Amino acid sequence: MSNRNSVFAAVFLSSCSGVSGGGCTANCGGGNANLSVVLTATPPVPSTGLSIQAFTATITGITLTPASGPAVNIPLNSSSYIAEFTRVTSDSTILAANVSVAAGTYTSAQIHFSAPRVTFCTQSNPGVPGCAAGTLASVTGAASSATISANITVSDSIQTGVALDVNLASALTVNGQTITAVNLGAANVFSATTLPPASTATDLGAGQLSHVDDVLGIITSKNGSTLAVHTTTRGDITATANSSTQYDCGANTFNSCVQLNGVAIVDTILNVDGTFTLTFYEPVDTAATDIIEGIATGVPNSVTNQFPIVVTDTVFASSGSILSGRVNLGDQILVTLTPGQNFSIFAKGLDLPIQSFTSSNSVASILPGQTLAIPVSSFTAQSGVTPGAAGASQIALRFSRITGTMASVALPFFSGNSFPSFYGFATSQEFGTTAGRLSLDGVSSLPGISNGSTFSTTALYIGSPSSPQLVSQTVRAH
Repeated sequence: MSNRNSVFAAVFLSSCSGVSGGGCTANCGGGNANLSVVLTATPPVPSTGLSIQAFTATITGITLTPASGPAVNIPLNSSSYIAEFTRVTSDSTILAANVSVAAGTYTSAQIHFSAPRVTFCTQSNPGVPGCAAGTLASVTGAASSATISANITVSDSIQTGVALDVNLASALTVNGQTITAVNLGAANVFSATTLPPASTATDLGAGQLSHVDDVLGIITSKNGSTLAVHTTTRGDITATANSSTQYDCGANTFNSCVQLNGVAIVDTILNVDGTFTLTFYEPVDTAATDIIEGIATGVPNSVTNQFPIVVTDTVFASSGSILSGRVNLGDQILVTLTPGQNFSIFAKGLDLPIQSFTSSNSVASILPGQTLAIPVSSFTAQSGVTPGAAGASQIALRFSRITGTMASVALPFFSGNSFPSFYGFATSQEFGTTAGRLSLDGVSSLPGISNGSTFSTTALYIGSPSSPQLVSQTVRAH
């Protein structure tokens, strides 16, 4: 995201309105403000040629240290919040929503984390898809904390938001395409900016803080036009539909589409008051089931019907889960497909080109770099460096998170280059977009991203012979 600041000072603005002739006017103390926090990330510059499949850590807490008195904890959206940083290079996830913070002055903010882990590979041959043989590996780091020094003033009755950003390059030690160490506690890894962004850096409207899109989880409640979706690693989101909410199901209404205890994908907007507006809903399954979402890392074996993935998200069945407690983001899994049912695409209302993916049930149609949702029927956990194993009979295409360099914009298309090497893109790639289904961050319109600058996108990688091969829903300018 453009114009990131390494201090928190600008985040909490000193402004508190009072009635004429008396009452609080500014920095009065004794009251409370309401704060929401989203997580974003800045990727390494594309010229580094890195192929990061997953970059994870458990964020265990955020604390504010006041000028006097004990530290103030900000309750996170999950008591064990597992962040996947490649996801938030293009999307935002919710860290804390509508948290009450005592008005006053704070001198620093601390971010506490554990279990940082990067799963990556190398591919030194341009234009060759997939990780080079034997190069897929994980590097782990130590539990620690990072401090952002600041003079933070929180004013009474203010509702505001913060984007907490992680600079991935600052956390990594790199030798060529190989990552040798990860340290989230290093200097300049964490920074923050105030929300909402300036009007020139967003497509959001008044009273809106951030897009929180592509949330995969189980619908745990449904009441009127409000639902709650439970994610495995990032807690719950409660969102309310309105007349603008879009649905991808037969009847296209809240009551007919939203199925209690079913798996779904939702797009939302975080509002300034900490509530969420449901902007899009797509059902995945009518029953909560075990699902691994992962990015394909190698060319599939059509003889054994197997292909390798790195896990980027999960859904655990409500009862009898074979995944719960046995799989972690960043794990390597070898999937064996039992051919039968044709593949599907969770398109989320995007305009797709003519494609052959949904007429296939062969692993030969799977490409390195595609992200896939896989309902698993059997599972063996990864053990040390030995990949795990999963059996499945269904495959659905999901969104990949891709960083590159902007080449041109000619709406509804844009093109880019310098993508992660394991995708095997030898030439510039074109992306399609869909009017009314594009979320932007860092710019208010796609032409605002200048040629040669870095962008990240959440995109369906459909593959050949589709034209374009990629269709984007979210684009962030860095």
